Amino acid sequence: MVIDLPGTGQAAVTLAKPTITRADPNYYSGLVTNAVLGVGYSSRLNQEIRIKRGLSYGAGSSLTPQGQFGGFSARVQTKNESAGQVVGLVQAELTRLAAEPASASELTARKSVLVGGFGRDLGTSEGLADILGNLAVYGVPLNEIQSYAAKVEAVSASDVQAFAKSMMDPAQTSIIVAGDLKAMGDTLPAAVPNATVIPAARLDLDSPTLTSGK
Repeated sequence: MVIDLPGTGQAAVTLAKPTITRADPNYYSGLVTNAVLGVGYSSRLNQEIRIKRGLSYGAGSSLTPQGQFGGFSARVQTKNESAGQVVGLVQAELTRLAAEPASASELTARKSVLVGGFGRDLGTSEGLADILGNLAVYGVPLNEIQSYAAKVEAVSASDVQAFAKSMMDPAQTSIIVAGDLKAMGDTLPAAVPNATVIPAARLDLDSPTLTSGK
């Protein structure tokens, strides 16, 4: 899907798909897999898109497991002209995540980000309340707090690879690009063939199709 916003200086690129719930036994594998892909400065998406190519000020991803459903998304803000290239780069990193096991050093770094962030949240009353509230809402035992770090550390390279194969297949993602379609040039149609184009004048965020009937 392409949302055509003439005159905008940049394009927002998102690849998204449904994924696991909070109760899924692969929850911790999912957290680490997502961290390898797009959490933190040295994550793969940020390395490939920002650091190596300078196509964005930041590229990242998120996994949001909830009670009845869950979601995954990878997000990049870039120049209109590089939107098509960025779509391809995100797809390539999703493919590589499933095809090649993460290195030991990469896993160590990404796990440290997760465990460190969790520890900082526990150190504030607001963060602790949020953690306990989420556990209660999703029916997870409250003593999960004590085992969080150990369960993150227990995730292996093969766990990450398996999760990426089963839950992050780029062919199963929805691609949404919002920006100036004319400025994006010929690279976008090649990256997102047969995409539905929604002109700004017909964009309706209250409609299931995002398009007004007018």
